Amino acid sequence: MLNLKYLLPDSYQDSIYQINYQGLAKQGIKALLFDLDNTLIDYVQTKLTVEVIEFLKELEKTFKIIIISNSHKKRVQNAIGTHFDLIYFAKKPLKFGFKKAIKNLGYKSHEIAMIGDQLMTDIYGGNRTDLFTIIVDPIQKKTDKLPTRINRKIENYFIRRVEKKYPKAYEEVLKKYAIKNK
Repeated sequence: MLNLKYLLPDSYQDSIYQINYQGLAKQGIKALLFDLDNTLIDYVQTKLTVEVIEFLKELEKTFKIIIISNSHKKRVQNAIGTHFDLIYFAKKPLKFGFKKAIKNLGYKSHEIAMIGDQLMTDIYGGNRTDLFTIIVDPIQKKTDKLPTRINRKIENYFIRRVEKKYPKAYEEVLKKYAIKNK
């Protein structure tokens, strides 16, 4: 059975640009894992924008960065080029891709933050591997592929269950995301 506690992110922000990265560094975060699709680019885009590349390069002055995606190798490599380390076909929410990232980084899991747009993959998997998790709104939900659209329907069901079981945590972290992403 799905452990609802793992669906509770540590933080919610509208986008990657709203996250308090200085605050993350102060709490001991040394590395950032970014989901690719609908976190950094929408599903229609094939490459990171110049804006995203420059933003992530600036973050690299403080953090190690890995792009972790369930997408296939060709999509991920084409999207990020040689700009950043990557893990493709990560099988999120399984621990496989997260453990690979932790091993590659050489940090303890509590020193790594996972940033993504899906509770069922990014947050659930990140929490299961003891990462600090941050949920962001999807860039362009209407570009979601079928598996992601299905995940979002399932996500809405579980959000209602989280609200009932953990009302305080829901109010503090998940409510705004839930309302915006119904």
